[in-house]
Amino acid sequence: LFVAGGFSGEGHVYDAITGAAVATYQFGKPGMSIINDVVITQDGAWFTDSVQPKLYFVPISPTGIPGDFSALTLTGPAADTTGDFNLNGIAATPDGRTLIVAHSTAEALYTVDPLTGASELLVGDVGADGILYEAGRLWVAEPFLNQLTRLRPNPDLTGAVVEEVITSDLFQTPSTVAVHGNQL
Repeated sequence: LFVAGGFSGEGHVYDAITGAAVATYQFGKPGMSIINDVVITQDGAWFTDSVQPKLYFVPISPTGIPGDFSALTLTGPAADTTGDFNLNGIAATPDGRTLIVAHSTAEALYTVDPLTGASELLVGDVGADGILYEAGRLWVAEPFLNQLTRLRPNPDLTGAVVEEVITSDLFQTPSTVAVHGNQL
């Protein structure tokens, strides 16, 4: 179980069966980094930092052992840290070749090349927090609108269109999206 440590600047790994701590990573200085979200790919775990233009990567061995982390400095529009709270949610394509990050201040989603850190606009005007890329659809939690939005990205991830918006008074400011069986 990989956990973003928020204002501590840390990321944590726990044994999902026993709950025992496996590893703790100090990605940034407390108060200087906000480790906000994490996504697991075939090769490892990617963490966002809401105040630094960086993603942190923890490789996972074929036997499930986490390795030493590395930092990826972003370039392009996702690297903008002029707001108080910037990078937020993160998702990955199934092959792990493209990451998608939510940027709270810019109200946009960006694609990121995990090898170079180069970013490009995917879609704007989205008050995104947590995101999920599932079966070719991108689910976006928009907490301040109290809704979940389903987007259909173009096959080349150069844009996306809104397919559905789900609202409910029961959401009470949704901040993330996950799949459990066949339900969100």
